Amino acid sequence: MSGEVTERSATSTVRSPVVSSFGTVSKVWLGLLGVLLVAGLGAWAYQLQQGLVVTGMRNVFSWGLYIMLFVMFVGLSAGGLIISSAPKFFHSDRYEGFARLGVLVSLACIIVAGLLILPDIGRPERLYQFFTSPDFRSPMVWDFGIVVLYGVLNVWYLWLLTRRDLAARGSRLAFGAEDTQAGRDRDRTLLFWTAAVALPTAVMLHSVTGWIFATQVGRGDWFSPLVAPVFIAKALVSGLGLLLVVSILADRYTGFDADRDELTSLGKMLGIFLAFHVVYLLAAERLPHAWADHFGFWAITSEFLIGDSVYFWLWTGVGGAIPLVLLATPQLRKRLSVIFVAGVLAVFGTLFEGVRLVFTGYESVNIDAAPGISLGGEYAGVTTDVWATTGVYTPTVIELVVTAGIVAFGALIVTVGLRYVPLQRRTEQERYPADGGGGGCD
Repeated sequence: MSGEVTERSATSTVRSPVVSSFGTVSKVWLGLLGVLLVAGLGAWAYQLQQGLVVTGMRNVFSWGLYIMLFVMFVGLSAGGLIISSAPKFFHSDRYEGFARLGVLVSLACIIVAGLLILPDIGRPERLYQFFTSPDFRSPMVWDFGIVVLYGVLNVWYLWLLTRRDLAARGSRLAFGAEDTQAGRDRDRTLLFWTAAVALPTAVMLHSVTGWIFATQVGRGDWFSPLVAPVFIAKALVSGLGLLLVVSILADRYTGFDADRDELTSLGKMLGIFLAFHVVYLLAAERLPHAWADHFGFWAITSEFLIGDSVYFWLWTGVGGAIPLVLLATPQLRKRLSVIFVAGVLAVFGTLFEGVRLVFTGYESVNIDAAPGISLGGEYAGVTTDVWATTGVYTPTVIELVVTAGIVAFGALIVTVGLRYVPLQRRTEQERYPADGGGGGCD
């Protein structure tokens, strides 16, 4: 974002906004996001008019790109908030410089996740029934409620973190809060209790999403008590990976000042999360099944090491082993470029873990005898494409454009947040340069 980067000066008394104004590059970026958003709205309008038949989903594959990315963005949001909230809960200032950005990214991701539900359900005008006549036996009702609660919690948490600095700017978004030392002391207590609520809520958010898969008795590859813990581990990996990527980009192209030592420390943490998720939990999930199926040493190890699809390798190899090696090498993990690549690969791997999850779950059709399951397509006589015992899914252009528009909206939230939200905590000397003491609003 050349032309709008804020000067960083050790002698300045008050830190400027992260992005002081939108320059040429920023306007081009905003224009691109706007085009994607409009295109997504147009594609969704076409889908509403024609029905879900314009997607690649059918009765065999009733979940597709929308739900795959819903799961991913729920994880991105949960992981980001956990990383931002944990230090507050333990009364630590560690990673303080990333807390506000982490909550902003978490808010954008949960909004994207919530919006992805709309094109998937086909009849969004009936969404009000979640409120008027919820069936509490359905995990989807609980998941919808947690997503709404989680979004509200993110808004409150971000405002609580920034309201004193907003007051110092004279912003109306402070809603009457004053920039006083006593107020900031009270906010520390509120932040502790907010973190105490945010941490279990983040765990519940992705656990409930995992239970939606785990309670599908008819899907053998999902019906497992390990699905929810795997989802939490996936959230930690993807959420931290995305936070590192956004932090480094913001440090490079805006006035956001990312602490290099804390970036390195967070990189180590990402390596630990990767090892736990991709190595330990994968082994805990797959080895017992391989042992029961084959009961032979090589058959078991090959099932674990060789995998069963290209999606498996994109997740465990490209998105797991490579970033783990990068972050486990002391000389490499000190470089911002290496941390950035590791974060990108971690998010990339999580994406294809989700692809593999859905594709594997739908490989085995519940009815494997003829005639199978109706594809729900146009009936043109008794032909082989009316009924099926196996399914194939490929996202259509409509699904891709709708998804791109929703993701662009999330990117727009982060971009505007970098412009208007004070993401850097100001020190006492910066707040009160004259005498270093307390006072009212600036």
